[in-house]
Amino acid sequence: MTALALENLWTYIDSLSLKKKDREWLANKLLESKVDDAETERQKAYVKETLTRALDEVKRAKKEGRKLQTVDDFIYELRMEENV
Repeated sequence: MTALALENLWTYIDSLSLKKKDREWLANKLLESKVDDAETERQKAYVKETLTRALDEVKRAKKEGRKLQTVDDFIYELRMEENV
């Protein structure tokens, strides 16, 4: 949004006869999306870091000639842990 559009939006909001409770609700709604954005960014960073580490491990194992665990073996292992 341009500065002019934001100013017009503020003028409109300011012209409304909002009670304190309504203003607090509006403020919380505006802040809520920012919190959601921050959480999304943290999740993206976590996924990127995890996938990067996994890829590095695959490359290292390949270079060293080590055999990696198959997905089926991994799932089996997880299921066995659930049953314990």
